[in-house]
Amino acid sequence: METLINDLRYAMRMVTRSKGLTIVAVLSLAVGIGANTAIFSIVNSVLFRPRPVAAPEQLVELYTGHKEHPYEATSYPSYLDFCERNEVFSGLAAYSIMQLKLTGNDQVEKVWAETVSGNYFQVLGVQPVLGRPFVDDDDRTPGTSPVIVVSHSFWQSRFNSDPQVIGKTITLNNQTLTIIGVAPRQYTGMLRGLAIDVWVPTMMRPALEGENFDRLTSRGNRNFFLVGRLKPNTTIDQARARFDRLTLEMREAHPEEWRPKREESGTIREHFVTILPESQTRIPPDAYTAAYALIGLLMVVVDLIMLIAGINLASLLLARAVARRREIAVRLALGASRFRIIRQLVTESVLLAMMAGVAGVVLTLWLLDLLVKFIPPLPEGVHLALDLSIDWKVLCFVVAFSTVTGVLFGLAPALQTTKLDLITVLKNESGVFAGRYLKSRLRTALVVSQIACSFLLLIGAGLVLRSLENVRPTRLGFESTNVLVAPLELDERQYDRTKSQEFYRQITERVEALPGVEGVSLVDAVPGGVLGESRRGVTIEGSGEHLQISASIVGPNFFTSMKVPFVAGRDFDERDREGAPCVAIVNEAFTRRYFSRDAQALGKHLTKFEYRRPDQLCEIVGVIHDNKLQALQREPVPLFAFAVQQFYKTQMTMLINAPNPKSLTLAVRKTIQSLEPQMPVADIQTIEESFSVSNYPYRVLGAVIGGCGGLALLLASIGIYGVVTYAVAQRTREVGIRMALGAHKKDILKLVVGQGMIPVAYGLTAGLVLAVVLMRVLTSSIVEFDLLLGISTTDAVTFLSVTALLLTVALFACYIPARRATKLDPLESLRYE
Repeated sequence: METLINDLRYAMRMVTRSKGLTIVAVLSLAVGIGANTAIFSIVNSVLFRPRPVAAPEQLVELYTGHKEHPYEATSYPSYLDFCERNEVFSGLAAYSIMQLKLTGNDQVEKVWAETVSGNYFQVLGVQPVLGRPFVDDDDRTPGTSPVIVVSHSFWQSRFNSDPQVIGKTITLNNQTLTIIGVAPRQYTGMLRGLAIDVWVPTMMRPALEGENFDRLTSRGNRNFFLVGRLKPNTTIDQARARFDRLTLEMREAHPEEWRPKREESGTIREHFVTILPESQTRIPPDAYTAAYALIGLLMVVVDLIMLIAGINLASLLLARAVARRREIAVRLALGASRFRIIRQLVTESVLLAMMAGVAGVVLTLWLLDLLVKFIPPLPEGVHLALDLSIDWKVLCFVVAFSTVTGVLFGLAPALQTTKLDLITVLKNESGVFAGRYLKSRLRTALVVSQIACSFLLLIGAGLVLRSLENVRPTRLGFESTNVLVAPLELDERQYDRTKSQEFYRQITERVEALPGVEGVSLVDAVPGGVLGESRRGVTIEGSGEHLQISASIVGPNFFTSMKVPFVAGRDFDERDREGAPCVAIVNEAFTRRYFSRDAQALGKHLTKFEYRRPDQLCEIVGVIHDNKLQALQREPVPLFAFAVQQFYKTQMTMLINAPNPKSLTLAVRKTIQSLEPQMPVADIQTIEESFSVSNYPYRVLGAVIGGCGGLALLLASIGIYGVVTYAVAQRTREVGIRMALGAHKKDILKLVVGQGMIPVAYGLTAGLVLAVVLMRVLTSSIVEFDLLLGISTTDAVTFLSVTALLLTVALFACYIPARRATKLDPLESLRYE
């Protein structure tokens, strides 16, 4: 311990003596450590931090599913059966997430709610900070307990933290509910990342949704997730074994829900129960592969930055070692062991890394704050709930990461530094003779590694940014920035089929009459493409096979107004109204799969299935080009569309074409509320803003990789500059002799720059090979993200641009010290030694 303290004291003196080197080294490492810590903080918040409940290690979640989709929800009757036959849980609760409309103060807002069983808070061990939680009596009979528990943030924002809030009422979906409790600040619901605003008993769900109670008791209505708390001394394996037996019992008691079913494709769907511990449900289990792939990609990116920063540290330590050669030679000559000196040098590098770790924590706080500010405006009522605070896990990560960094990148320079010819160094401190240049293979290897890593990061940034550019509306082939998107949500209890059709007709006419409006169209969803991604069941004429195919419901002239080209046929128009023959429009992929040619699809029929309506034959009257967004992501899939005039739909999206759509926002809001005062209107935005939300993951990924690529370029240029400067300093006498013998300045310039660019060329070659290999591996491993949209992993424009950029920066980094070498005075340089 005494030796370690002495090493630290000596390391502190050396660090404070070389202030310039210390500052550069600490700042370089702080960038890498800060980036890694920021990513770890996010991972820690999402995956490693347990839910803020009592004894989370005792909690499990139950899913009812089948082989293809094992993590699905459960019907409410099955939940009641589980509770009745439960032998392994001290409590089993049900919850379901829904969005409600909050009315009051002449405003309509959206809030997120969990409808929960009466024992929900008891099972989780969450105690409200005010009032009481739900009890079983609050959830026994439909509609008899209009009570509610509000979140801490809801209490603060809507009631200004009023301590007398218990007993007050709020109106959700036209139902008056009495507040009985306020949840603690740290508890925001079961779905990580989404802040729940309110909790209501399950038995109030039919009243809130305007449904018949029979839908809640239907075994085909699977919309509840289950959370249970294991009994003391009961293991999760015992719980799984019990529910395996219970599944067999359920197949006998309720064969319509649990017995294996053979689908049209021939697949046998057999339902079973999956039980997972709380630690495996912090994100949806079916999203684990995609989440880990994204995390792995981000870690690769920031670790490359760390590698480049570490290489800079190693280069700086090697440069300083030149000035300390005589010191180290004297210590070795006096009997110091090589291991003792290596330990001293590594201690110095670890100290530098620890100082960088402190700076890295400060940088992490700034990066996380920047990430939060970078989030685009979220849809109304959506609030993020991620605790990105620095806890003991993050601090332990910083300490461990900094220590490993200091050892890894300090060991090689220490080993190199202690390889000395003592007699030569003690006779001649510089270690060079006339005309002799001490080449360092280690320094060359470090530069090659820096260039290769920088090339990888810049290639990744270029591919993602070019991919992001492809998903702008202007690149997808329909009316681009001159569109205003206005969601329309009607209450099913007030709008039947006839009233909803009349509302869509009136709102279309009124908005079309506004000054500056060039056209209005309707579609059920615009998630980032022309058609939505919802799936509907249809039967295709001639096949008799019932299929689930992506579909949309659109208004008259939708495709024409959005400039989606037709291959054959026509758009929907006023002829396609309620009572007229049912019609449909399909895309090219649909005709390729189910008909041999586009023309053959016209006149064919689809069978439309609609809730509580007889089946209808719908004639195909048009064929449109494939959705370009899908063409960018993958092979286009079959799509079809029905006319909204012939469909009962209470949620649609109005698209308004105008030269200046943003200026129409207020007028459109007033027009909607003049027809339906209870409709939320806060989510009206331009189509560009709509795309910015759906493309947020791409934007974040592009910003992260792009920022890391820029940092890599800066760090690599510093490394090249340092190597060439070091080489010029080592060759001062050689340069003087060349100039004294008549060498021109341009010859010296070409010599220095040429030799400086040799490791750059090696690095570019290595980076090119690695980029081609790694990009293919990464994109294939995270295919769920469709990471590169319409861009090849070997995109020529990106590779040529990055190569040109790196060569330009490297030439500039070599030119500065080379130009300084041409200004040497031969007499002074020969007197140098």
